[in-house]
Parts: sequence; C-alpha cells; structure tokens
Amino acid sequence: MRATHPEIRALRWFGSWVKGSATVGSDVDFCIIVDKSDKPRRDRICDYLPLTFPVGIDLFILTVEEFATLRVEHPSLAEAIEGGVHL
Repeated sequence: MRATHPEIRALRWFGSWVKGSATVGSDVDFCIIVDKSDKPRRDRICDYLPLTFPVGIDLFILTVEEFATLRVEHPSLAEAIEGGVHL
C-alpha cells in the first residue's frame, strides 16, 4: 500500500482483533495517517479500501493535522489508535 500511496505516514491496526477480543461479526479497525488530502474524510476511503477483504473494515483516513486534533477532541479514540499495531 505504501508503494502506491507515498503520502502515508502511519498505518495502525487497532481494536478488538488486536486486543484478542474479536467475536463473530467483529470488524477490523485500521487508521491510515497521511500527509494531507484535498478530499473530505468520507471521500478518502475509496482511495485506500481493499477490493476484497475477508471481514468488515472500519477505515479511518486522517491527515497528520486531523490526527493531532483527534488527540484533543476524541482522546480515547486517539489512544486506541496509538496503542494499536504499527504496520
């Protein structure tokens, strides 16, 4: 993914699968932090979403600046993302 998207600064896998608490129906949580984007957050997902994946995905595409803001506005989500696996 980084080969085709050089704007990626960090890729984090977090949530129930990382914690070992996933159950039937649990999705996979990924956060991709990029340098910048001209697109609204919702519109960025299509650029990074895999064509196939064996389970549901929650995909967060945030700019470096947005992630810094997330630390203030939603510290528990930022903490969950930061505590995830760095890929």
